[in-house]
Amino acid sequence: MKEEEKHEINKNGIDSKKQPTEIKPPSPSGHRRMFHTFGQEKEKLKHSRNKLNGWIFSYILNNKYSFIFYLILIVASTAIISINPLLAANIIDFGIVARNYDFLFTFSIIYCFLLVIYIIASFIGQYGLGKVSQNVVFSIRNDIFSQLQKMSMDYFDKRISGDIISVTTNDVDQLNTLISGQVAIIINSIVTIILTIVFMYILNPILATLSLLIIPIFLLMTYLFRKTVIGAFKKTRKTISSVTSSIQENISGVKVVQAYGQEKKAEKEFDKANKANYDASFKVRKIFSTFFPLVQLITNVMTVIILLIGGFMAIGSVSIFGFVVSVGVLTAFITYLSQFFRPFMMLGQLQQILEGSYAASDRILSLLEEEVEIPDIENPKSIDQVDAGEIYFQNVNFGYRFDGNKDSESKKHRMLKRLRKKRTIENPEMIVRMADSLEKLLRNQMSYKDSSSVSSTDTGSGGMGGSSGPAKGSPKMIARTLAMMDIPDVIFKQFSNSVKKVIKEQMKLIEYETSKGYVLKDIDLKVEAGETLAIVGETGAGKTTMIKLLSRFYDVNEGKITIDGIDIKNLKKDDLRRIFGLVSQNTYLFTGTIKENLLYAFNNPPEEIEKKMISVSKFLGLHNFVETLPEKYETVLIENGSNISIGQRQLIAFARALITDPTILILDEATSSVDPYTESLIQDALDKARKGRTTIIIAHRLSTIKNADQIIVLDKETHKIIEKGSHSELLEKDGKYKRLLQMQHKDIIIE
Repeated sequence: MKEEEKHEINKNGIDSKKQPTEIKPPSPSGHRRMFHTFGQEKEKLKHSRNKLNGWIFSYILNNKYSFIFYLILIVASTAIISINPLLAANIIDFGIVARNYDFLFTFSIIYCFLLVIYIIASFIGQYGLGKVSQNVVFSIRNDIFSQLQKMSMDYFDKRISGDIISVTTNDVDQLNTLISGQVAIIINSIVTIILTIVFMYILNPILATLSLLIIPIFLLMTYLFRKTVIGAFKKTRKTISSVTSSIQENISGVKVVQAYGQEKKAEKEFDKANKANYDASFKVRKIFSTFFPLVQLITNVMTVIILLIGGFMAIGSVSIFGFVVSVGVLTAFITYLSQFFRPFMMLGQLQQILEGSYAASDRILSLLEEEVEIPDIENPKSIDQVDAGEIYFQNVNFGYRFDGNKDSESKKHRMLKRLRKKRTIENPEMIVRMADSLEKLLRNQMSYKDSSSVSSTDTGSGGMGGSSGPAKGSPKMIARTLAMMDIPDVIFKQFSNSVKKVIKEQMKLIEYETSKGYVLKDIDLKVEAGETLAIVGETGAGKTTMIKLLSRFYDVNEGKITIDGIDIKNLKKDDLRRIFGLVSQNTYLFTGTIKENLLYAFNNPPEEIEKKMISVSKFLGLHNFVETLPEKYETVLIENGSNISIGQRQLIAFARALITDPTILILDEATSSVDPYTESLIQDALDKARKGRTTIIIAHRLSTIKNADQIIVLDKETHKIIEKGSHSELLEKDGKYKRLLQMQHKDIIIE
């Protein structure tokens, strides 16, 4: 993992409240560098266990009274079942042996009554804890999903989708297992051990002390078992992950496998993964098969020893230190002994579940603490101010961040980073001084801007004789230097918000510059309201990237984008994206009816919207196809519309975009995968739909782009706009645009 990304992770969830300026720097050995990588064999927790416990209980506290009540029932049921052997001893000694029928009848009724109470309390306690656990799981999953909706595309670019899904499903289920079942087991085991020891000493301290001598041996065995089985479980989880991945990959790529006749090869690869899982799982089974019979053997040996000693004492009425053993006492003691070791075994196995739950909690909390990289500003402007659709890219630079490839960093950058890291560890006070200087410069810079604006307003002279400018020094240079340092979290938390902001901005820029570089550079482009813009260029030139920046799926590194003169950063993301109608090459349709997909942008659409759906469908030629279906608009689409053709899916996507009546219509290779007939339908509809509407088209086909008001050509090598103009103007230049068209349409004359 790159150094800058570690900075970013450490700064998630920082309290924005400014701390006192006096800072006590930590010792170098105290610098904690804990981060998580999915799939590591040995995981390091980013958060302390105390913090994870607090986080889990913050959800439980939403149901605290219910949780406490159900725990009390669990404790009560455990206490009741622990008392029963003592009652049985009295029934035997004072009822059966003493031939006291009244005592026998009365205590048998009490015994049965306590069993009924135990069953009821245990059922309600277990059921209630399960309900509390489901409430916790429900809340956590909602919070995770809500957090994912806020994350930028950059977040998903850097992560494997399976890992994110695993956090939402497997990790949350792991917590569910802990709260619903294991908490009860922990409480049950601890209470059972304590009460069993107490009742054993009440019955006979001599036999109780003798029984406890086996505990050190048992604890040693439990420790060895846990140490062995944890490693075996890890290997099992790793191999089952390989099996799952193999199945998923073959299902996703089944057409390719069958097309190349590689079924046997796929079977061999799966057999290899499946055999590894079989071996790992069988090893776990062997460990269990060895350990538990061995424990049972030792328990039985101890039981025999207690039976012999207690039996001799009972038969001979032997008293040791004034303690005698009766038949009832011996029976109860053997019962307690049989249940005494079970909690130790359960607690030993529970360690693995606890470790897994901590790891799961750490991953969930890390996701929830991820910083939203594209947040909405506090006081956004109203989207009502955007109605014409004029777009302006002003000196925009952008590059995708690249995750984790150290080879992508320049040698000079790595050397500077190591030097600054070393200086930081030895002189953390230097960081504080630099941050203070940066804050002063930023403050002076703001004061200078304010005074300049006041001065120019008052005098109209542009500030002649006024301040000559901000204080000497470069905030950008200081911020960049700090961004390359390994700043301990305890120090970073105490910086002001303005200092944190500029440091983070420089961190992102450094990542862009030292990884994949820029995709777009010096993009200066204005699209008038109602104009149609076509973007052409080779694959990887940045055509789709421009659309992503306009939709604010990513933020520009430098420069800005405005719509009707408003910086898109000053608009709420939801409002901004509602003014676009986007149709991409890779159309996605949700599982549901055709109608639900067409009206996806609306919640509880009114009747007039449904009427508009029909008219737009007729406008696109989609209606005729839908009417041929048995269920018409209520026909259910499955798996991204796999039960209809690609062209039909594209028509539905186009209709979905037009129904919203977007201010700006965007087509990203929308006709590249459709048949000529569907293309002609879309083209005719596009010619009508783009009139009076700002339209952006990414395409290579001449029929799609030749009527655009403005065409730009992006160059993959320079990442810049190298040609700009109408179709006829660009042909006259005899440049790259004409060469691209000639490569695309070799069989026709370009004119």
